[in-house]
Amino acid sequence: MLQKVQSEFVKILIALMFTLIPLYYSYDSYFGYYDIMRDKVRIIYFVGGILTLIIIGTLLISLILNIRHKTLFENIKKEIKSIRLLDVVVFAFAIVAIISTMLSENRHASFTGGIAWYVGTGMIILGTVLYYIVSRFFNCKKDIWAYFFLGALAVVVIGNLDRMGYDILELHDEIPLQYNIFISTIGNVNFWAAFLAMAVPFFIVAPLFLKNKVAKALSYLFLLASYFGFYCTLVNGTYMSVAIAGAFILYFTLQKVERLYNLAINGILFTVAGLIALVWYQNSDMFARPMDVDSISKLLLDTKLFVLPAVAGVIILVFLFIYSGLKDQGKSRVEFIIEKVLTKVWLVLVACGIIAAIYYVATHYSLELFNYRGSIWYYAMRGYADGSLKDQIIGVGPGLLDNVTLAQIDIDKAAGIEVVWDYFYETAHNEVIEYLVTMGVVGAALKIMMLAVPFFMFRKGTGYRVERAAILAALTGFIGQGLIYGPYPLTYIVYTMLLGMYVGYGRKG
Repeated sequence: MLQKVQSEFVKILIALMFTLIPLYYSYDSYFGYYDIMRDKVRIIYFVGGILTLIIIGTLLISLILNIRHKTLFENIKKEIKSIRLLDVVVFAFAIVAIISTMLSENRHASFTGGIAWYVGTGMIILGTVLYYIVSRFFNCKKDIWAYFFLGALAVVVIGNLDRMGYDILELHDEIPLQYNIFISTIGNVNFWAAFLAMAVPFFIVAPLFLKNKVAKALSYLFLLASYFGFYCTLVNGTYMSVAIAGAFILYFTLQKVERLYNLAINGILFTVAGLIALVWYQNSDMFARPMDVDSISKLLLDTKLFVLPAVAGVIILVFLFIYSGLKDQGKSRVEFIIEKVLTKVWLVLVACGIIAAIYYVATHYSLELFNYRGSIWYYAMRGYADGSLKDQIIGVGPGLLDNVTLAQIDIDKAAGIEVVWDYFYETAHNEVIEYLVTMGVVGAALKIMMLAVPFFMFRKGTGYRVERAAILAALTGFIGQGLIYGPYPLTYIVYTMLLGMYVGYGRKG
């Protein structure tokens, strides 16, 4: 009975984090829409804190009952046996964050993240607690994904309308720059891209485990709306993040020939979204404002390359039609080629692609790289190299990256060197570099393990495989967004929820 109560409260927690947090926005008469991130953080702490206290209360009751029934040590042993490597890594990451903050020169700012993007030690601790709660008490029922769908769809619809100039929530004022920087109820377009980097990959895979035809259709509706948002939002990073997640999605798809149907539908949906965007792109006078296009979207629309996914989708459908007419022996041969051979070939291609990308960035590195992120990484790494041994091992404290980068910039300016990046950036826009500087080599190593361990868990687990694949696709998208955006409260807490649910599926599977 108590476990059922705990699972219901966890369901409420997940539902609120998937709907309330993405949709919540504030509009102060003085600051306007600019303080949306700060106010989201307050809601995250409020919701997460209250439900954490409720779960702790139920655990205390459980403790009393275990003592009364003399089952305490038995249950403790059972819990110890159920500990996963990822549990240890997540816990160790939080401990390192606490130690780093305690040793930092500005403990308050490090704890709150107030001079960065609010992902300080406090948010890391809350995320860790929520991870443990969700991973232990998530009931693995599919209806929970309806909340993720509703929250994400509403965010995307509002965002698309924003881009078209229809500000239904009156989020923006008349400053044109705000339209370029802010979108939907999320805030900065970079945060929008980071959110979609998890939501889109999940719903690409979701139709494979959704049995209800209406639920599948709604998933495809969300993807159509999201793909349209790709074209008309000033963020190339969305393509990159989802493409990185796509490397895993394609690997998972190739493991079963029947999964290719879903891939074909997504290709066609991307092209349909492109055709809709093309109408706006070529007829801007028909809408409230012209379309904002980034370099990738502009290339796709100008050259009509966006039709290629649909062409590939049709080819896949024709292939599947032919495959369905083969005899058992013919089907077995096709399945062997795709499921055994092509999956391995794809893994080799992904590995080569990673090496090629690293080589290209290293040989073409400049301070202007990725919209001046190259300069942020340059000063962050230089500051790390110049830091004390203590700072290199344990960091300067979460949320305090600018203490390092600004000091390096001041050195160059004093020497008369023209600094390409002289704006007050608060994070590294790269999670590994961020935690290398703020939590040292120990924190960076734990962060890399936190990102990598789920893949090893996926190879070993058997239960809830498709559901876990959908979550792992989202977690892979989080890796993509982490390369160019870095820690942001909304995406960090959604990531925490997904990571806990992923482990929860594994524990029950």
